[in-house]
Amino acid sequence: MSTPKESPKERTEESEEFPRNPEEARLDIELTRQELGDTAHALAHKLNVPARAKEQAQQRAARFKGQAQQRATQVKGQLKHGTAKATETVRGNPVPFIVSGAVAAVAVGGVITWKVRH
Repeated sequence: MSTPKESPKERTEESEEFPRNPEEARLDIELTRQELGDTAHALAHKLNVPARAKEQAQQRAARFKGQAQQRATQVKGQLKHGTAKATETVRGNPVPFIVSGAVAAVAVGGVITWKVRH
């Protein structure tokens, strides 16, 4: 099993392809260094489990905080609406609420009187 030999023309094309001059070689080296640095940085980030866990925890905390703020805004709106509706109901027919207040006052008065006597 022998390997096919390159023709002289193929060897010439390959040797003339890149780099053609020292400046191109320097540029190629610099680009390779940058790519290697980026790759090393990405690998270091993947292997730094505590930092990644902390980063994920911060992202989750921010997401939950946003959801909590949104829910609080919704609850405030519902509370305002409920309060306004209750006020409107009382103004429309205050008799049941007056009777309830009177019954509560009598009950409290009865408890106080009973405690004083016993």
